[in-house]
Order: sequence, then structure tokens, then C-alpha cells
Amino acid sequence: MDLSIDEIYARLTRGVGRELVNDDNVFALIERAERDRHTILATELREWQAPCSSVQQVPTTMAPTRGFNRENVKH
Repeated sequence: MDLSIDEIYARLTRGVGRELVNDDNVFALIERAERDRHTILATELREWQAPCSSVQQVPTTMAPTRGFNRENVKH
């Protein structure tokens, strides 16, 4: 399925179509979201575009160190 940026963007604003975002259209979609002041969608697209770990770099399920986030937690 070869959809235009406008068609993909319209789907994204309705909360569907995330599978249509790819390296070829993500920057145009970010620009469109910023222009339309859809800040949350623009942020989500930036996060999608950001480099992420490969399958070999999956984080462990170990708990963080004892002092992790101590300053932000109310005791």
C-alpha cells in the first residue's frame, strides 16, 4: 500500500497507521505535525525516528541500583 504523507498523517491523527511510518516519510510527518501543532504526535514521531537498540541489545530485567531515582521518590 503506497499512501501519501497526507493520508498517513490523517490516520496517525486518528490514532492508527503507526505501521505506515518509515525512514522515508518520518521527517515529513514530523514537519506536518509541528505545523499543525500536534506536539504529542510530533514527539512520538521523533521517538520513532530516534535510533534504538537491536534485538541483541535488549535491556536486562534487573532492577536498577539501590540509589536509583532516590531524589525523585517521596519517602
